Amino acid sequence: MSELPLLARQPILDNNLQVVGYELLCRPLPQDTQQWQETYGDYATSEVMIGAYQEIGFETVTRGLPAFINFTRGWLLNPPIISAKVLVAEILEYIQADDDSIRAIEKLRRMNYRVALDDFVGADNQVALLPYVDIIKVDILQLDDLDQLAALISRYQRPGLTWLAEKVETAEEYEICRDAGCTLFQGYFFARPAVMYGRRIPDNKISIMQLIEQLNRPDVEITDVSRVLQSEPQLSFRLLQLVNSAAIGCVSEVTSIQHAITLAGLDRIRAWANVLALGQLSDKPQILREQAVLRGYLAQQLASISTHLDPNTAFTIGLFSLLDAFMDLPMSELCDRLHLPDALRDALLTRQGNYGELLSLTEHYEQANWHKVDWPRLQQLGIHSAQLSQCYQQALQDCRELLSPQHQR
Repeated sequence: MSELPLLARQPILDNNLQVVGYELLCRPLPQDTQQWQETYGDYATSEVMIGAYQEIGFETVTRGLPAFINFTRGWLLNPPIISAKVLVAEILEYIQADDDSIRAIEKLRRMNYRVALDDFVGADNQVALLPYVDIIKVDILQLDDLDQLAALISRYQRPGLTWLAEKVETAEEYEICRDAGCTLFQGYFFARPAVMYGRRIPDNKISIMQLIEQLNRPDVEITDVSRVLQSEPQLSFRLLQLVNSAAIGCVSEVTSIQHAITLAGLDRIRAWANVLALGQLSDKPQILREQAVLRGYLAQQLASISTHLDPNTAFTIGLFSLLDAFMDLPMSELCDRLHLPDALRDALLTRQGNYGELLSLTEHYEQANWHKVDWPRLQQLGIHSAQLSQCYQQALQDCRELLSPQHQR
């Protein structure tokens, strides 16, 4: 799978000309018009979120520095799940300062997000938002005279407010902006937007829609969401990637779907699903899905009779054993994206360790390679050959039930 341009980033510098953050932009670059933002803005921000968060990774894109990302009204009212440590919400200049917008910005601030107001020129709707933001971005090309900048800052400055000059194209403009009171800078004088490349992984549209449908039910429970996720290796991959990401900041690594859902919470899962729903979607063959789910259930059944293995982790290992076929990516790269602990990584890549031996057993059973099974070692884990047929029959029943039409509606 060839790499594609996923997004562009432009550095933001301080008074010492040190990079302190990046603005992330969709590719092709967005147009600075209200009509374009109203038509394509939500999709553009979604593509940036997916590219930065799940395809490349925030750590790679921003080197751990804050990412400034455009927030349309839709994204403002339904913010993403990204940690406040790595995201600055950049409110577009077209957003009106109504009660809903102000409440949404106040909620972001309570969650410790920093909020930037884009393309400030002193318009009434922008001035009404000033008490609720941390950073003011001024597009100096929109000013009739660059000398207006100092007057603009003098008029609206308050303690704790940072001014950022963007579209700075010359050394002279940088010096004028600095002397006027700006402490952050962005523009072609420093660097043009640089394209970031990566592999775009498609998701299963039907299952994403099922997930969103489940999440929008007033009586939804974690078990309902878990059923949808357990039937889709791609969605399960996305969830573990999300929870184990440095941007979320989990103290310990999460290795099971149930644990991930519980830890992330339904609100976060809902926001995550909406991001994916706006992205590029495609399907994989049903038979591949059935094989992965059956492996997951068989591994789970076998782990349940062992005193050394966690059944939920075993299900994940079985489900993900065909992930490279789903994603069209090497398994080693997928393990890196998931930040899997060594034990699970070894199981998927080399079939080493307790979970690796369990996965080998499920594969040998699937292919009728009985002579390759290390029964003495499996007996040490509490798994005996006499139990295998019963475990397989139960796994087959669970798989059929999960993938039956009535459970796919």
